[in-house]
Amino acid sequence: MAVILAQLANGVVLGSIYALMAIGYTMVWNVLAFINWAHGEVYMMAAFVTVTLYGAGVSLLPAALLGVAGGTLTGVLMERIAYRPMRQAPKLNLLIGALGISIFLRNAAQLVWGPSPRRLPSPLLDRGVDIGVVHVSLQQVLILAVGLLAMVLLQLFVRRTTLGRAMRAAAEDMETASLMGINTERVIVATFAIGSALGGVAGVLIAPLYLVYPTMGVLAGLKGFTASVLGGMGSVTGAMVAGLVLGIAESLGAGFISSGYRDAVAMVVLLLVLLVRPEGLFGHGVVSQARQRA
Repeated sequence: MAVILAQLANGVVLGSIYALMAIGYTMVWNVLAFINWAHGEVYMMAAFVTVTLYGAGVSLLPAALLGVAGGTLTGVLMERIAYRPMRQAPKLNLLIGALGISIFLRNAAQLVWGPSPRRLPSPLLDRGVDIGVVHVSLQQVLILAVGLLAMVLLQLFVRRTTLGRAMRAAAEDMETASLMGINTERVIVATFAIGSALGGVAGVLIAPLYLVYPTMGVLAGLKGFTASVLGGMGSVTGAMVAGLVLGIAESLGAGFISSGYRDAVAMVVLLLVLLVRPEGLFGHGVVSQARQRA
């Protein structure tokens, strides 16, 4: 029982990271109906900026905030420089462009920071709380708390603010929203900024638990994409729930089968979803609309 509870705790923490990544994919899909395959590199860049600033003497909290800002800026520049000129091009062009940006950013990170993994120290790793028979570090508690807070704030933003309503309108029909006076360029920039900020938060939060290296965003991005497909591409709520489900499934698989199969769990889940329910858990109506726009 202690092992099960420990794996569940790890899964919820990991699932919070996947949920934040999945929301970034979902937001871009909602507005532009394409998959930003370079989203994992936003996660990586935020972690590297944080590690670099902390190593230069900046205290941990300002370094983390600046790291998130760096990830956000990376996503916005990605949209402005690469995706905007190709917006009217076929979706295949955007896909190839996204893959090119992903490769470029990974190689740029290796050129700047080198291939050797780096570690981000955190005082929260050495302190923790006991929940029954399970010991949870404060870093894990922070990941869960920040992840849940970010998800709640995003829901409130999308549903209660003028810009959030504009984003929902653009997700329904970009052309009609533009004709109704909505600044769709502003909506697109805001979508990339918010999605990239969430990816940056995920990268900064996970950095103390794992090593930081140029290719760290590849698997994280793939698992975030898997969670977005599982939840229903286009559903923010689905991305949140599916991220937690995927994290728990992965941790239980690693704990009771083998840690070597940890990454394979996400791939098996993705294949099963595509075979059994390709629209995802929450994505019946949303996916069909996005496919029509695509």
